[in-house]
Amino acid sequence: MQPHPGRTTDPLLGKMWKTKSARFNAHTRLKAKQSLSTTATSFLAFYLVIVALIPLLYEASLPPGGPKFLSVVSLIISIFLIIITLLESAKNYSGEADGMQKCALEISEIYNQFQALTLEEANSRRPEFSATYSDILKKHQLNHKDVDYIRFELMFHKDMQIGIFSLTLMFIRYVALIIAEYWLYFVLIIGPTVLGYCYRSEIGL
Repeated sequence: MQPHPGRTTDPLLGKMWKTKSARFNAHTRLKAKQSLSTTATSFLAFYLVIVALIPLLYEASLPPGGPKFLSVVSLIISIFLIIITLLESAKNYSGEADGMQKCALEISEIYNQFQALTLEEANSRRPEFSATYSDILKKHQLNHKDVDYIRFELMFHKDMQIGIFSLTLMFIRYVALIIAEYWLYFVLIIGPTVLGYCYRSEIGL
């Protein structure tokens, strides 16, 4: 009996390996987005409290236009907080992350079963496993993003025999996609602090 070919040579085994790995990565990414979304809204709420406390704590030292400037800042932060809360709550990152994980686990189960077969058994049962794999994909309508698959390629570049030049380009693209994925949260978390420091003279601090 011949052993089963590896995941890089068997087409069906390779598809299952790539898909389950990318969807585990998608689960991790979506959980991170959920965490950052919660952190960003919490920071915005914290900034609102700080802005409200400044007139009470530094009333005597505020310049004539200070209270009006703080009112404008408070209004802007409030608008951002409302918009971000509504947009992020509609995206359901937690539900999508759970769906990705369930899909990955189901594919992992048939992947391990198929990998354990001998070459003869695998060839005879290939249509059965291929149909099961397709059914799992149909059941879980959510799909992973390019950034999830690229992360998989970076993690297993040796197995996939990716050259150094392609690997470098892939890494640059991955960094760009990660920045596009998370930049808004970091701006909302850090931005008000930076702007507050730059415009501290407006309120006499």
